[in-house]
Amino acid sequence: MNLRLIDVAATLGVSPKSLMWWERDVRPPFVHAYPKIIEFLGYEPWAPPQTLAGALLAERRRRGLSVEASAEIASVDPGTWLRWERREWKPTRRAQQSLDNFLGMNTEKKFPADVR
Repeated sequence: MNLRLIDVAATLGVSPKSLMWWERDVRPPFVHAYPKIIEFLGYEPWAPPQTLAGALLAERRRRGLSVEASAEIASVDPGTWLRWERREWKPTRRAQQSLDNFLGMNTEKKFPADVR
C-alpha cells in the first residue's frame, strides 16, 4: 500500500512535518494524537506495560490525555501523576482505588511491587 505522507498526516490530524519527525524519531507524537494513531495502525505502537508506571502512561496515551487531565480524573496533583509515570514515587493504597478505576484493573494484584 502506497500512502503519501500528506495523506496520512491529514488522516491523523497533524502536519506532515510532525509526522516526518515521528517517523524519524526526532520527536514523539503528541499525546492527543495517539488515539488516531492506534486506530490508523490497528494496534498500540508500544510493548505491553510491565509496570504500573507503564500502564498509566499507556492508558493515558490510549485516551489521548495530558498529565493534567489524567491527574484530574484520578483526583491527584499533576506532579504526583508525573512522578508515578516516571517511577519516582509509588502510589499509596489510598490512591489505588482511583488508579484501579482509571485503568480498569486491580493495580495491586497486577503490579504488587508498584503500590506501597
